[in-house]
Amino acid sequence: MDKLTVIQKAQELGGERGKERRDAIEKLMIYARSKGCNIEAGGGRIGGINFRYGGIGYAIMDLSTEGDVKLYAQPHPNKTAPESLSGKINKYLENNENLKLKSHPINCHGLLTSKVEDIPQQALYEFLDLALDAIKDTYYKD
Repeated sequence: MDKLTVIQKAQELGGERGKERRDAIEKLMIYARSKGCNIEAGGGRIGGINFRYGGIGYAIMDLSTEGDVKLYAQPHPNKTAPESLSGKINKYLENNENLKLKSHPINCHGLLTSKVEDIPQQALYEFLDLALDAIKDTYYKD
């Protein structure tokens, strides 16, 4: 699936609120791209959008066509994130009213209780900024 197909499928699956879902996903894609993230169409049965950063593609966030939002506290799948990174992300999520996790704290990744169209865009932008800063501080500074 390509990105356009994914967001069209997201709109279709969103029913009456499909346009809101599509708009939320598109705005987040534009914001993330402006911050230097790579935006990829995800695989799997239902597809989705994956937000990654850097040369090896550190994971930040995934959005499914069903509107589910997955946030990462372990951006590299084969490395345990240092406490400075995962702790910063978990502390932020614990104190954020708009980004409620189904299960807290997250070790690798966690799903939010709300669909992407129900989450204030600013809250997702702030998470993206926080995750990017944590990744840069952890993996890119000497």
